[in-house]
Amino acid sequence: MASKLRSVRESQKAYWIEKLGRRKAVLAEMGIDGKLIEKDSVVKKLKAKINDTNIRLAAIDANEKKLLDMARLREEKKAAPQKEKGKKEAAPVVEAKPKKKKKKEEGGEQPVKKEAKKKAEAE
Repeated sequence: MASKLRSVRESQKAYWIEKLGRRKAVLAEMGIDGKLIEKDSVVKKLKAKINDTNIRLAAIDANEKKLLDMARLREEKKAAPQKEKGKKEAAPVVEAKPKKKKKKEEGGEQPVKKEAKKKAEAE
């Protein structure tokens, strides 16, 4: 897992910059001009490492800023006068109207079961 500490990342950046400088010096001693030095694969790799480290340092800065803002907000919240906690007023209860039962339009009698009909016919 990569380090999340600023000091470690800054030391890594210094390491990669030093290594890049040494590589460019070696290539210059060999007589290679500036354009070819920039095209060297090792130089490109070292520049990519430096760029990655810069990106991570920016992320660490953003994280530290966020933490400071959150701490400031927490302190402001503590310093603000506290609201009195009281019971919430109950909302007025609306009584539900009783539902009207539907009345059968015809024959207020209940339907007769088949067995009851058979017994009535048998008698």
